[in-house]
Amino acid sequence: MTKKSKNRNFGILFNSFIELAKDCKFRLIIISTLCLILILTGLIVAIKTSSNYNVNGNFGVVDISSNGVSNSTFFLRLFSIVLIFGILLGCSFSKYLSPIALIFLLYRSYLLGLNLTLMVIVYGISGVVVSIIIVLPCQLLILASLILFYSILSKTNCDIKGFGGCKYPKQRARVIVVAGIVLLALCLCESLLLVVFNAKIILVI
Repeated sequence: MTKKSKNRNFGILFNSFIELAKDCKFRLIIISTLCLILILTGLIVAIKTSSNYNVNGNFGVVDISSNGVSNSTFFLRLFSIVLIFGILLGCSFSKYLSPIALIFLLYRSYLLGLNLTLMVIVYGISGVVVSIIIVLPCQLLILASLILFYSILSKTNCDIKGFGGCKYPKQRARVIVVAGIVLLALCLCESLLLVVFNAKIILVI
């Protein structure tokens, strides 16, 4: 396969995802708004309960500087992502399971807001740097990817039930493969950045 044909295939795949996202934009807006509210809720809860955290007591510290710890946190983070994606994938097959998927997405959003704020409270300037440069962008991208792929899979599975044919199962398989690659890449990127910056984190999500 030539470079030109690869670029063309990538362009077709990218455009197909854009069209799929447009088809479920209402669902994306609703879920994204709710997740944003839960991120802010986690932030507020952490600030209001900050007096309960002992900064000098290594509260919930995960030191990434150790090779053993960095490897374990990578696999723990990967397991967390695979688990929630598997749950979202299962829930996408039925509209009656959508509340379960929403609960997991909202809980992850809450943990993200809580984690970011705790890092700033416990570690000060270093926590701000790690949060802004590494945790916030990587975790937001992971969360956005989960929301996007769940919305697309729900729409695709609905189309399979409504129209049938061979187009939609292939489309679903393509979405699952791309989701797996994107989430793995983001997980690996965050883990590498944490090692490079010799960071300490509060929660592994």
